[in-house]
Amino acid sequence: MKKGQYSIKELRARKNISQEELARLVNLTTRTIVSYENNISALRNASYNNIEKIAKSLDVEISEIFLG
Repeated sequence: MKKGQYSIKELRARKNISQEELARLVNLTTRTIVSYENNISALRNASYNNIEKIAKSLDVEISEIFLG
C-alpha cells in the first residue's frame, strides 16, 4: 500500500462516517469517494475544492489526506 492511498478511508473510519455519508456531506457521489479512497491517481487529480470539502468534513488538514 502506498502512503496516503487509503488515508481518506482511515480518516473517515476514525470519525465513524460511511462513504455514503461523507459523499452527502461534501456533495459528491459515493462513487467519487470510493475512487479517491482506492485510486491514488484519482485523489491526486481531484479538484482542490473537493479535497478541501473532504478535509473540513473529516476535521483534518488537507496535508493529512495526502501524507496519511
